[in-house]
Amino acid sequence: MNMLLWGAFYIVASLFLLFFFFKEKQVIHWIRVKEDEILQKVSLEKNQKNAMIGNLLTVVALIVSAVFFVIVDKTEDPNIWIKVWGIYGVFGLNVAFYVLRMQHEWIFLLDLIMLFLGKLMFNILDTNFYIYLIINVVISLILIYLFKDLSKEKVTEHSILKEATHDNKKLEKILTESRVKQESTEEIFKKIFPNDNLSVDERIAKEERKRSTFGKALTRIDNALIAVILVAIIQLFYIGNYVIPTGSMEPTILVKDRVFTNMVKYHFSNPKIGQIIAFKEPMTDKVMYTKRIVGEPGTTLQIEKGKMSINEFEIANVDSKPSYPVYSNDNQQYREDLKKYNQEVDKFNSNKVQTVGGAILINDKKSEVLEKVTPQKVYLPEGLLMNNKIYIPKKGDKVKLDKIVAIDKIFGEMKDKDHTLIGQVDWESYYDGKGFKNLTGKEFLDLIKTDKNFKDIIGNDDEFNSNPRDTLTNRYYTFTLKVEGRDEMVMPIMDFKYDDKLFTRLLNGETITLDKNYYMAMGDNTSNSKDTRYFGLVAEPRIKGELLVRWWPLNRIGLL
Repeated sequence: MNMLLWGAFYIVASLFLLFFFFKEKQVIHWIRVKEDEILQKVSLEKNQKNAMIGNLLTVVALIVSAVFFVIVDKTEDPNIWIKVWGIYGVFGLNVAFYVLRMQHEWIFLLDLIMLFLGKLMFNILDTNFYIYLIINVVISLILIYLFKDLSKEKVTEHSILKEATHDNKKLEKILTESRVKQESTEEIFKKIFPNDNLSVDERIAKEERKRSTFGKALTRIDNALIAVILVAIIQLFYIGNYVIPTGSMEPTILVKDRVFTNMVKYHFSNPKIGQIIAFKEPMTDKVMYTKRIVGEPGTTLQIEKGKMSINEFEIANVDSKPSYPVYSNDNQQYREDLKKYNQEVDKFNSNKVQTVGGAILINDKKSEVLEKVTPQKVYLPEGLLMNNKIYIPKKGDKVKLDKIVAIDKIFGEMKDKDHTLIGQVDWESYYDGKGFKNLTGKEFLDLIKTDKNFKDIIGNDDEFNSNPRDTLTNRYYTFTLKVEGRDEMVMPIMDFKYDDKLFTRLLNGETITLDKNYYMAMGDNTSNSKDTRYFGLVAEPRIKGELLVRWWPLNRIGLL
């Protein structure tokens, strides 16, 4: 049924796009007619009372901008350097146009576009920033109306003809021939504007409405909305355009690579092992991840044991493990120390992968597909997965809670100039079998003393919002499941935590029938990838598309 609905959608959407591209002039003309109908119903002259209200609202807008500038997260992103430029650019341009008290449509357009592109292009994740954008979209629309005024530019027959024939050889020729023949102005206007049944006076009045501040704003907004709608349809449903923020898929895809994603494919076929996908991660439900599918629904998965376990490797290499550099007042020296540290980490991790890593077994057999397409061939048995044999559930399977896993966090100050307190999940202690506690659903409810906001409690590994004295954040809480009729461990389904009633049922021992298929997806850079080994299964609806081609940088253009 879903396939039929998507098929119908793509037929309608494709016809809409084709109609617009082939009938663009007619569509734009129709929009301009509707704009003029609106302008005829509005008084376009300046109103002093409205202007006073507009001035007061401008002051409010500037205060709002100042408040949000303080609370919005302006932390630099080392991988997406344009993030900070995007934030400062929005605030700067908004304030500039508020102070000028004119052309507020640019505020509307800028903030509306950033609502769509803030995450996709600038990797801006702070909710406060998007609240600020919405507030400005509303305020700017009100100010466009309050500060409306007629154009100070005088509109004449000559100015209209000059503008209409500018850079149009055909119309210039018609105008010249008509003047040679000494035709009347009415006749010339009918030839220049054959689709408009307007007299000269009506045409002048129409131009005056169009050139008013409100008319110009309406035209600019309509033009921008058309572009935004077209881009949104193409970006969301045809070809997605993404920038890669992390190195989890290196060396296949590098940080700052830009890729096009096939957003159509998975509406008509199922994802397959080996394909690189773009999906919305289930931890915070905010960020798009790029990983490779390593496990399909209805199969078992296990990472083969390597030459050593993680703990054995850590003990054997305790003296050679890189140590994070201490911050000093010498910024240049600190950057050099950090660069050296990263190089040592890469070397250490490479040795770790070859020693501890193992091939992925699908239904107890090595995956020929993964061995063929992955550069590293092996994966580290990290996170909850470790070397456990798991079952990947499919639609129709019945699951129930196996256990809640409460993993300790290590708290300490960062070695930066602010000595920021952070709490990191102590995975190494978990691998050692010590730094965690298994709880039943009832024990967990008794511990946290709430049955609300599980989305902020389960799977919360936010280092900067952890408090050693807060029961809800001083440990990392996750869980495992069991499928009815099977003995294998089942990784967490983080989607459950967004429904408090459903998760409470799960904690109380109830069985839940799955209505979706689930997948395992991991990064090729297995030593530096936060993936399903840690946070669990990816529901099929979260998978948006398959990475198609890398288009930037130009020297590495190619299919993926």
